[in-house]
Amino acid sequence: MARQQRKIVFFLGAGASLGAGAFAKVQHGRKLPIPIQSTFWEIFLRFCRSDDSRNEIQSFLFRYFLGYARVPARLKKEQRRIMLGKVDVEEVFTFLSERTRAPSTSPALKGYANKIWTALVSELPNVFGHYQPNKSTRSVYRQFIKNFIRSRDTIASFNYDTILEDSVLKSFKWHYQGITDATNSIGILKPHGSVNWEDSDPIRVEAVPSRALVIAPTHLKFVKSDSGTTQDTSGYLDHSPGIKNVWSVMEREMREAKALVFIGYSFPTADLYFSSVLRSVLADRDGPPGVAIVNPDAVAIRERLRQRFSFEHVGVYFDLKTFVSSSRRSLLIELGV
Repeated sequence: MARQQRKIVFFLGAGASLGAGAFAKVQHGRKLPIPIQSTFWEIFLRFCRSDDSRNEIQSFLFRYFLGYARVPARLKKEQRRIMLGKVDVEEVFTFLSERTRAPSTSPALKGYANKIWTALVSELPNVFGHYQPNKSTRSVYRQFIKNFIRSRDTIASFNYDTILEDSVLKSFKWHYQGITDATNSIGILKPHGSVNWEDSDPIRVEAVPSRALVIAPTHLKFVKSDSGTTQDTSGYLDHSPGIKNVWSVMEREMREAKALVFIGYSFPTADLYFSSVLRSVLADRDGPPGVAIVNPDAVAIRERLRQRFSFEHVGVYFDLKTFVSSSRRSLLIELGV
């Protein structure tokens, strides 16, 4: 059994970047909030660098997830993208993961799924590269660091973007845990990769990588194509020894933590792999950790967690900006740890 220390592991999901106020500037001075489930495909297709990739992905989504033989030509592109809002992001990645590996998949469909998969993975860094730190994200994340983070803590971000890293003060010492070594520095874990990580062995941190390392938000993280090419195996944990190391470090940090705080992470059903990691961690601990959820839908998420993991007490907070104005001490008192 792992002995728990006073450290806290903070998990950041897509809702954290949104709650912090991340946006991209578009035409006519409009501000486009960073994508979440309901807006992902609309924003993704808008920011695709390759017209071919955009058309291929859009055609795939309409055919396999909306039941159209082809993309409706009479609809304006804005209307088509809005229709795609109901297509679950994780389900798309799961479908592609399965089809590239399942024995029953025809060679034609396997090749098509690999093509769409490659287009998605290659465009993700460009899409999230449009989102940069701003006055709001700097204020929120600097307050978060000041009021909650201590030297023994860990931040695990499931986000591809670098809003957190680019928003904190330059004097704040942090490093990518599992990727780079540092002393007297806060570790930031990115188990799904990052738009500033070069897909190499070992992983390199680059401002503009030639090929960014991203891992799919699906429970089939260890499934990979058997084609033997680097291009086709991208997006899976088996693709990179460095990424597997990040997940191992995260498990260790979770076992030793007094509390786990989930900010903007809703435990999507498609990401069952992380849930299985959490179950393993709970079985190896001296006792359950304190758990807190920071999310507008915190009550519903709390009920799902109680049913799945039998947590007796889960602290709930509904607004990130309100949460960061509080304190670490009040959080630990609330969680009883």
